[in-house]
Amino acid sequence: MKLLFILLTSFLIGQSWTDYLRSPIKWTVGLTNGYDNNVLRLSAIEQKDAALDESILGGADTFDSHYARFSLSGLKTIQLNDRNKQFRFYGKGNISNYSQNENRRHWSGNLKAIYRWGSYRKLEYSLRHLDSYYIRHYVDRDISADELASCRFTDREQRFLASYPLKRRLWATGYVSYTQRYFDNPFTEFDLDIVTTSLKVSKKIHGFGTIAIEGKYGVADNITFGKTAKASDLDRSYEHVEWYIPFSYSQGLGVLDEVGISLRRDVRQYKAEELNDPLHSGRSHEEIKLDIWGEIELGDNLTINGTVRYRKRTTNSQFDWVSELKTFNQVQAWVTLEWDMIYDRY
Repeated sequence: MKLLFILLTSFLIGQSWTDYLRSPIKWTVGLTNGYDNNVLRLSAIEQKDAALDESILGGADTFDSHYARFSLSGLKTIQLNDRNKQFRFYGKGNISNYSQNENRRHWSGNLKAIYRWGSYRKLEYSLRHLDSYYIRHYVDRDISADELASCRFTDREQRFLASYPLKRRLWATGYVSYTQRYFDNPFTEFDLDIVTTSLKVSKKIHGFGTIAIEGKYGVADNITFGKTAKASDLDRSYEHVEWYIPFSYSQGLGVLDEVGISLRRDVRQYKAEELNDPLHSGRSHEEIKLDIWGEIELGDNLTINGTVRYRKRTTNSQFDWVSELKTFNQVQAWVTLEWDMIYDRY
């Protein structure tokens, strides 16, 4: 933060603060209406057994749920004396509500400070917070063999990102992030510090759209391993490698002004090796996400976009029953209406 303050001061010298404060603020209000067919990410076996074992649903009545999300974001751009240079400050907050699963209600938000000095040239620092996100109910094995407790975690992420052009309409973006994923009591034995690096190369094709490929590598350190109750005897640390390929077509298709498709593949290998715990030991999983989306501009300040996502997680274990128990499919669909407003009363 001290470095960011120094950069801000050095660039703003020579122009009055009054001039900067008079720049407009762009506000965006978003309303999302969505559906999730497998909120708790249950395997086929768990869905089959849910009718006989009510604890699987953790108090919910259905596997699926409708959800609604309200978001409010603000963007302030400060143009410097050099017209190619500018600072941007961005903030966004979200409140999500699940109609059929009240445990999943949560809020999230992020803040960004961005310095741009030309096309595809930028430095960015961001903060993200995801508050008490519910996974599902699990047995608290520190005190019981069958007593369930709500399992939730909170994410706090910091990210440094840089973007730079390689050739005309070809640019690279890389970032390093640090995420503190800390669980609410009584599941603090799962607490993780996660460091992730990413490199993305994007190509804008004139008269067509944009295609990109991104690779990520992350290491999660289970910081409470061996430090809490007996449930912390298993190391939950892991490594993961992810590939992401998004493609967008910006020339319109029917009533849609822009369409896109993306494929994400994430492979995670857990560190745990404990013969007495076959459920967690020596386990890895592969996750595939396929997104298809489209956007319509209803006016100068009003857009609507919709997304359909198919997600499949395949768990690998030396025990077939573990693979079947932890493998799941999920389908999500949502539509978001966004309204842009400019505040410029100076």
